[in-house]
Amino acid sequence: MLRTLTITAVFALCVTAAQAEDASTMVSYADLDLSKPVDARTLAARLQDAATAVCLKANPDNLGATALESCVDMSVHLAMARIESDMDQAVRYKLSNVRTAMRD
Repeated sequence: MLRTLTITAVFALCVTAAQAEDASTMVSYADLDLSKPVDARTLAARLQDAATAVCLKANPDNLGATALESCVDMSVHLAMARIESDMDQAVRYKLSNVRTAMRD
């Protein structure tokens, strides 16, 4: 299962592809057990911090408080969707192993 993801600035303001590419960062959660509340809070803080940093980097001269909040919210939302997708894929893979084992 992928335990590192890229946070990229996502917001409604006009941002070029180059700016978005430059404004991304990797966030690892390989050291976390997301079934533990303390680790879940740790990942939430990492995602918020990373999203804030990339949103500010993507458009440092034209990002008001509302736009920043929107960018951070959307970036975190997309990162969480990626984590959920990765977990779903891992579960599907494990279940396919069970199905294979049942046929053997």
